[in-house]
Amino acid sequence: MEPFTHYKLNETAEGIEVILYLNERLTEFANELGSPTNADQSNIKQDARSFVKQKFPKLKIKSIKIMAGAMVLTTLGLGTLPTLQASAAETTTAQSQKTTSSYTVLPGDTLYNIAKRYDTTVDTIKKANGLSSNHLQIGQALTIPNSNDIAAPTISTTYQVVAGDTLYDIAKRSGTTVDAIKQANGLTSNHLQIGQALTIPNGTEIVAPTKSSTYQVVAGDTLYDIAKRSGTTVDAIKQANGLTSNHLQIGQALTIPNGKDIVAPTQSTTYQVVAGDTLYDIAKRHGTSVDAIKQANGMSSNQLQIGQALTIPSSVTLAPSESQVTPSEQKSEVNQEDVEWLAKMIYSEGRGESLEGQIAIGAVIMNRVESPLFPNTVKDVLLEKSYGYYQFTPAATGAIYKAVPNEENIEAAKRAINGEDPTNGALFFYNPDKTSSTYLKSRTVSTVIGNHTFAF
Repeated sequence: MEPFTHYKLNETAEGIEVILYLNERLTEFANELGSPTNADQSNIKQDARSFVKQKFPKLKIKSIKIMAGAMVLTTLGLGTLPTLQASAAETTTAQSQKTTSSYTVLPGDTLYNIAKRYDTTVDTIKKANGLSSNHLQIGQALTIPNSNDIAAPTISTTYQVVAGDTLYDIAKRSGTTVDAIKQANGLTSNHLQIGQALTIPNGTEIVAPTKSSTYQVVAGDTLYDIAKRSGTTVDAIKQANGLTSNHLQIGQALTIPNGKDIVAPTQSTTYQVVAGDTLYDIAKRHGTSVDAIKQANGMSSNQLQIGQALTIPSSVTLAPSESQVTPSEQKSEVNQEDVEWLAKMIYSEGRGESLEGQIAIGAVIMNRVESPLFPNTVKDVLLEKSYGYYQFTPAATGAIYKAVPNEENIEAAKRAINGEDPTNGALFFYNPDKTSSTYLKSRTVSTVIGNHTFAF
């Protein structure tokens, strides 16, 4: 997470004053957990100096003012900072074949992008540098093991927004991140306008999406299934069609942006529920989704009865013997420690929510585990700190250690670990009635389940 979202310059007779605006997520944590410690303020001051030296190597900087919203957090009287020209990549040896390289972090960099350019892995870089999280600081020197020297990221390019574009799609096609694009363009939300010119930091030249196609909704369809079959996203389809919810009607014509022509699912099949079945297991084995089965059968909950006949909107058939062994085999592969930690978080954050809402909370944690932007274990994600502040309130208050999950919490944890995701890939969740964070509320909303909003 970048420490500063934007800046201003004020020219004075003695020199230039730089005003840095602290990332609103850090401000949110400060509001919830109290004022930063002296050590945390020292880290922020260090980041401020690095940011200014990197951004303005040749300017005479008199002072730096750090803002937390409308409040002045601190002011650094620096006189005139010496000029500093940052180096993007340095070779550490003069041997014909390099074993290690040194790289200085630039704005927009992520461990994932650096690893990709050096043809190595995120874990290799973290291990070589003793990193416990994926957070980077501008100007930070990284040791890159077992690599050949590379050039610094290419110069910024410009991209013009077309219908159906989202920041996530643009970032993915250009090899950068949503936050890097927002920072390079001074954006405070994920909203885009057709024709808007975007600066793409460290990105490659990208072309506009291919011509859109049209698809007619059939029984059993969900936005998630349609997006998956057409190679696009739920948000892209909703934006292209002006949809404000995920509800579809049979026969509805949808514009599919950036997508290929797709065909409707083949004729449905019938399946009889046996002992141990869950909707998630049945959906996975038939190549469909929980929502598609529920919609095809007019179900309002995930409860099943042995012997119940289900209409499956899929062409895949299932041998009776498979239904007896697959659920138990799946459960035996689940890491019990991960289940316990995840169930504790679901208990802490999801009490009173439906089973689907609890699975959704667990899915956000699992999506972070899979994302290169966060730690890669359940426990590390739950206990992650950024600038001394926990990512999740139960970890900050210690409630997660006292949590006593019930059977439903544990079931939700197992289903989330097995891949069930009612959020369609969300990385954030919040209760809009309990948070004032403009950062969270600016994220692209994936879905709303119960009292929680889920977002990318």
